[in-house]
Amino acid sequence: MSLRPAELAAVATSLTPALAGAAVQRMVSPGPLALDLELRQPGCTTRLRLSAEPELGRISVVDARAPAAGPPSPWLLKLRRELVGARLAHIAATGARSAELLFTRKGTERWLVLELGPPGALLLLGDARRPLAADGERARGPSPAPRAAGGSAASRLPADAEGLELGRAAEALFSGRALAMRAAQLRRLREKPLRARVERIRRTREKVRAEAERAALAEEHRRLGELLKRSGASAGRGATEVTVTEYTASGAVEVVVPLEPGLDAGAQTERHFRLYRRLSRGAARASARLGELEGELAAAEAALAAARAEPDASVLAAEPEAPRRRAREPAVHRPYRTFRARSGERILVGRAGADNDALTFGIARPGDLWLHARGVPGAHVVVPLARGREISQETLLDAAHLALHHARAGRSDRGEVSYTRAKYLRRRRGGAPGAVTYSREKTFLLRLEPERLQRLLATREEE
Repeated sequence: MSLRPAELAAVATSLTPALAGAAVQRMVSPGPLALDLELRQPGCTTRLRLSAEPELGRISVVDARAPAAGPPSPWLLKLRRELVGARLAHIAATGARSAELLFTRKGTERWLVLELGPPGALLLLGDARRPLAADGERARGPSPAPRAAGGSAASRLPADAEGLELGRAAEALFSGRALAMRAAQLRRLREKPLRARVERIRRTREKVRAEAERAALAEEHRRLGELLKRSGASAGRGATEVTVTEYTASGAVEVVVPLEPGLDAGAQTERHFRLYRRLSRGAARASARLGELEGELAAAEAALAAARAEPDASVLAAEPEAPRRRAREPAVHRPYRTFRARSGERILVGRAGADNDALTFGIARPGDLWLHARGVPGAHVVVPLARGREISQETLLDAAHLALHHARAGRSDRGEVSYTRAKYLRRRRGGAPGAVTYSREKTFLLRLEPERLQRLLATREEE
């Protein structure tokens, strides 16, 4: 539904006398493959829209200033450098589905080329019509030579309109469709998490339903356990089944009861009762959860249906504003990594020599506990403690594990760890950053516990 060749030629021809000599004072991209130029003439400003969007390709005149779709792209920044301040010389159709705008400034010429899709494109040409930039920074060869516009389809534009009015008529031809397409796009974005939630609840419901249906299996284990208990049947160790007699309304029936090799008769009976209890509890919980899931699914499906039925006007009115670009804040360097003991207390582990020094002498308070693997290079470890508080045995072991882990560097899984208060540390005179001497320390031999170390490493906090 882009402008037809004859319509494109008519709009270009009509706009040239109305806008020739106008200066570009502002440029904004209201959407992908779309560009708005603010052209200033004495006493008035005209907004010219160039769109190469699929089904919306056009040159038109818009009255309202469009918001930017987001932060300016490298393509838009390049256009602003080349064209802001330049003057429009002419607009011309150069082919059945292309047009160009010629801008001049201080003896230089720049061509802005619009190619209607599919695929559409916007290109900036410089000296000798060589490409300077393209939307999306797509590589382009030299611009083709201008061709005469063609096309014989009847025009959808008013026959008596000319100049800016013909440009406004071109915009009116597409504005409604553009809003409908934008509303459809926003609706799809809004529906996506709702559809995902519906599908997720449905999958969960099927799993929970399968768990609830295991009540019959639980009852079968109870029946087999009762049979074994009443019959007193036994089999030697290693047997996989035993035959017992069950008395039913239709008479005595021989039942084969599967056994677990290696269990005696009493354990076989208890195994079936244990499975009965476990499966029954699980089935009961699943049945209760199944009712909750049915309610959640009904609410999710209702929300999805409401989103699909929401009018375009409401969808467009709720469109969030494009985020503003913020200056990037400088990253804050922490000289330590933070872990958590089982008690929830923080354990700070230094990163390197200079960071160890900053942790020990710049961050640790005098009463904090300081730890280090004895006799090997490694990280300083600090446990912050409140005034007068002693460290618990569990927290001490957690901190010692981290000290040994960050110092062993391929050594065995055991080693000595020394600890003292931070106030008893001094920088080693003439030593490298992080080199210290300390007093009033205590030392103990530690063997790393893999489970404890794995738990500690999993508590590392993101910075």
